Amino acid sequence: MVTEPSAAPQPGDEIKRVPRQPEARARLRLAAEEVAAGLDRTTPPIREALEALAGELLERLDEPREHLGFAMVAISNAFWRDQFEAVPTERRLLLLPKCLRDPERCIGTFDSVGLHCRGCGACPIHDLSERARGLGYEVVVAEGTSSVIMKVLRGDADAILGVSCLDALDKSFQAVADLGVPNHAIPLLFDGCVRTEAELDLIFEAMAASGPAADQGIRSPLPLLRETVACFEPDQLAGLVDPHLPGDASGADPLTATDAIALDWLAEGGKRLRPFVTVAAFVAARHGSMALATDAEVAPLVPDAVRRVAVAIEALHKASLVHDDIEDDDSFRYGRPTLHRTWGTGAAINVGDHLVGLGYRLIAGEAEALGGDCVADILARLAAAHLQLCRGQGAELLWQREERMLRSVDALTIAARKTAPAFEVALYAGLRAADAVIPEDALRRFSLYLGEAYQSLNDLDDWTADRANKVSLGRDVLAGRPTILRAFATESGGWEALARLTEAADPEDIVARARALYSELGAFAKTEVLVDRLRERALIVASEVDCPALSELLEFLVRTVLRRREAHGG
Repeated sequence: MVTEPSAAPQPGDEIKRVPRQPEARARLRLAAEEVAAGLDRTTPPIREALEALAGELLERLDEPREHLGFAMVAISNAFWRDQFEAVPTERRLLLLPKCLRDPERCIGTFDSVGLHCRGCGACPIHDLSERARGLGYEVVVAEGTSSVIMKVLRGDADAILGVSCLDALDKSFQAVADLGVPNHAIPLLFDGCVRTEAELDLIFEAMAASGPAADQGIRSPLPLLRETVACFEPDQLAGLVDPHLPGDASGADPLTATDAIALDWLAEGGKRLRPFVTVAAFVAARHGSMALATDAEVAPLVPDAVRRVAVAIEALHKASLVHDDIEDDDSFRYGRPTLHRTWGTGAAINVGDHLVGLGYRLIAGEAEALGGDCVADILARLAAAHLQLCRGQGAELLWQREERMLRSVDALTIAARKTAPAFEVALYAGLRAADAVIPEDALRRFSLYLGEAYQSLNDLDDWTADRANKVSLGRDVLAGRPTILRAFATESGGWEALARLTEAADPEDIVARARALYSELGAFAKTEVLVDRLRERALIVASEVDCPALSELLEFLVRTVLRRREAHGG
């Protein structure tokens, strides 16, 4: 039986309301099939394209704009239908929202992944989960797709069936589509975070739907991402670094403990974006767009020498995170205590230094495979990037020590030094290893725009709670960091008000005042505009690159790296 929406109001913005009548929902879904039939099958439609198509569809059907989000989901589902149904059910994952549960009767337990249903029968979660598992699905009951995407990257699932409110679908499922993962999303009939309702019959139907093998034709970075993630699985990582190193940091002898702790940290968490960039740039330059097919066998395309260069890029990144956590006195990363909290500050500094040395050693060791000139070029570029990172981080730390007037150009310069060189050297290393013609100017401009936007977006994200890392809002304000938000607020006349924030004794009061000040002075809005402009500039550079496969890779990086987690605290 299809559950009808209750009379409770639907919170959310004006484009994320589900049609109340089943007939209206069915009509939009049928029309979406016609729209999707005319789409290019090689590239998943991006959000902007879906929004434009959905707007035209609503206008043609004389439907209100408040149903735009629903129409976007319907078109996306129609686009992916054949690919989704072609994936065997035992290779699919069902993502359910925790808000389907009855909070007063639920006896389930929670952990970092999500809700573990105990089968009390107070809500549809147990029935949905049992039916899905009977078909071979893996089931996750959680908000957001971060853990789900990691399962996809590890090769645990090849398609996702997701049930959620339109707002969560808007924030989460584009990341899934960008990876080229077949997916089907079913919006909740209304939002409210508790006792929400879903079209159960539709979920069961999609859950069991199957079809013949689809001629996908879709190009996707997923195979290369999986290959990169696999490099950091303990066995493969040990083989690439040193198979004789101890695998258990907790029980390692003091003489080998540093190696073990470093290897364990290198294998832990993270999106692997930087090593992926190196691997993907090499494969794109050497093998072209054929390597971006969703069914491409990419393992033979990535020599061990390139894998070691990619691991080296990640080793230096992880070293910077160890030192950054110490400098900022952060308590958690990747959902676990930071290294200095676990092993002490001195030992953590040493592990960070060890990872720096490991990174350079891994690259230097590939002179025979890649050629001496190639290795020398990569090492020189990596050393330059390393120095720029230290200059940027040093400028931030010294600014915090002696606060002064902060201009937006200063904040962006610090951001560029901390982030842009890392993306640039990751791209350069892959292209140079492939002996490709390197578009130096495009590489520099793309990395600059990406790095500045990434750090600006990170400044915005500081106002969104991060449950995985167990941090609270406004850490940058409490630490006095020179963010772009602070710069925009200063340039709008907020210098004295910002200086007086420290007069409050309660950290929560400081954060609340800063958020109000940033909102009043337009700092949040200006930063969002800046990110959008930098994103557009990066996409323009990507489109101008002659190599089609590399151009696609750069566009994917922009969509992935510059994706907002949620709305900011403003």
